[in-house]
Amino acid sequence: MRRLIRASALFCALIVVSGCAAGLAFRRGEDRARIGDWDTAVAYYRQAVQADPNKPEFRIALERAMLNASHAHFDMARQLEAKDQLDGALLEYKRTVEFDPANRQAAEKVAQLERTIRDRIEAARDHEDHAAEGERIVGTVRTPDP
Repeated sequence: MRRLIRASALFCALIVVSGCAAGLAFRRGEDRARIGDWDTAVAYYRQAVQADPNKPEFRIALERAMLNASHAHFDMARQLEAKDQLDGALLEYKRTVEFDPANRQAAEKVAQLERTIRDRIEAARDHEDHAAEGERIVGTVRTPDP
């Protein structure tokens, strides 16, 4: 009988602690969401959902934060792409897709920028190879000064 009482007490304590942890994570997510720190808000909301997966308000808040984070990363990606900062834009588009896998436009941009970056790297290598070949040819044609 004592074991049953102890087990029940322990179970009740675990429920209270997990509820407190979920509530704390949710409140922290709300605080971060209020100031537009969507990435951190998502992290806290995920903690809340993991601690208490049956609370619909936790799931709704997580989905809302993920969409807002996705929009923020997409906007940043577009700004970086406009400045021809393709590596940064690629990372931001990838973050967009992480938060919103259904965002086909961002997924297409990831593929497009990966091709563009790869093409630029290959073009730079070709240019270096041609420049080295040109220097080698010029070096063989030159005559040494007396």
